[in-house]
Amino acid sequence: MITPYQVGPPNLDRKMEQTDGASQASIPPGFPKNRMEALSDGIFAFAMTLLVLSLDVPEGARNISNAAVVTMLIGQLPGFYHYLLAFFILASFWIAHHVQVDRLRQIDRTFLWINIATLMFVTLVPFSVSLIGDYPDELFAAIAFEMNLLAIGLLFAIQWRYATHNRRLVHPGTDIQRGKQRVMVVPAVSVVAILLALAGMTWSTAAYALIPLVMHFLPGKR
Repeated sequence: MITPYQVGPPNLDRKMEQTDGASQASIPPGFPKNRMEALSDGIFAFAMTLLVLSLDVPEGARNISNAAVVTMLIGQLPGFYHYLLAFFILASFWIAHHVQVDRLRQIDRTFLWINIATLMFVTLVPFSVSLIGDYPDELFAAIAFEMNLLAIGLLFAIQWRYATHNRRLVHPGTDIQRGKQRVMVVPAVSVVAILLALAGMTWSTAAYALIPLVMHFLPGKR
């Protein structure tokens, strides 16, 4: 018997209810990943753009000679070096973030807050680069820059370990162990750089050149 409030045949109504239930079941629980990715992409792009402000335009008289301009630009080499170093390290972090998120089937509130903490330290990189650019020979400037990168690296590692604990957030079949190895490279290199700075090495940040080499020799697929 069809009641006055029934919009269609009983079988059709049941099929629609089953379809709605199936579509809702196909939506993963938690928060949508695309919102987090959009925020992260924007902050990484903004931080990488701000890095260029760490480079100072040489000041001088208008009728300055070419030789003097070259001399002033040579004086900017430490700033260019740290700009390039920070830019490519942030690019590496952004790629790592993309890879991590691609391995996730869902995210939750805790993962979001860890990610937000990571992004907070990402926004500090332009400041720490400016600091080491202005004081390239000072111990505190080098350590501030290296501690900044250490914090980002450690939070990336914490984020990955949280997501992979009991496969909490990752897709089935994800190579968890290889991911754990890769996320510890930057923290390990940062510790080496800090120790070199404490030992009195002026260019302790050169230790970050080890990152591609270490990544290349890690076991697993490339």
